[in-house]
Amino acid sequence: MPEGKSFSIHKSKKSLVDKLLTARESLVKTLEETSHRLEIVRLVNEVDFINDSKSTDLLSTRDSLKCIQKPVIWIACTPPHDRDYALIEKYVKYKIKAIVAFSSESDDIRRKLSDMVEKFDSAPSLKEAIAKAVSFAKKGDTILFSPSCASFDMYDNYIERGNAFKKIINLL
Repeated sequence: MPEGKSFSIHKSKKSLVDKLLTARESLVKTLEETSHRLEIVRLVNEVDFINDSKSTDLLSTRDSLKCIQKPVIWIACTPPHDRDYALIEKYVKYKIKAIVAFSSESDDIRRKLSDMVEKFDSAPSLKEAIAKAVSFAKKGDTILFSPSCASFDMYDNYIERGNAFKKIINLL
C-alpha cells in the first residue's frame, strides 16, 4: 500500500451508514416522546421494563424492537384470530429470547413463534405474564410489554392497559 494511504469506508457506504444511524435515532426519539411507546418504566435487578402499550399492531411492535439493543423478553397480547407473524419473524429469531403470551388465545402465536425463542409461556393475566417474564429475565435483558393488538375486553384502551403494566412494575 503506498505511503500515506489507509483503508477507509467508501464515501457512499459511509453516507448510507450515517443515514441509517440518523434514521434510527430519529425513530427512537419520536417513539420515546409518545406516551405509552417505548416508555422506560423502571430498572429492576439490572433488567429494563418498557411499556409499549400503544403498540396495537405487529408493525408497531416491529418498530419498537428495532430500537432495543438488548435481549428482549416480549410480553405480547394475542387476539382471538390468527395473524401473519412473518412481519416480525426476523426480530423474533435474533432479538427475542422469550415470549409470554398474555391472553387465553395463545395457540396461534405458540404454533408460529415458540420454536424461534428459547422460552415460551402464556398467562391469563397481566400480573402473571409479568411474573413469568421476570422469571425468564437475566441481568442486562429488557422486558418489553408490546401487546401488538387492541385491548379487547380486558381494558378500555391502551392507556389503561399501559397504566396497569406500570402499576404492577412499580410494585416489584
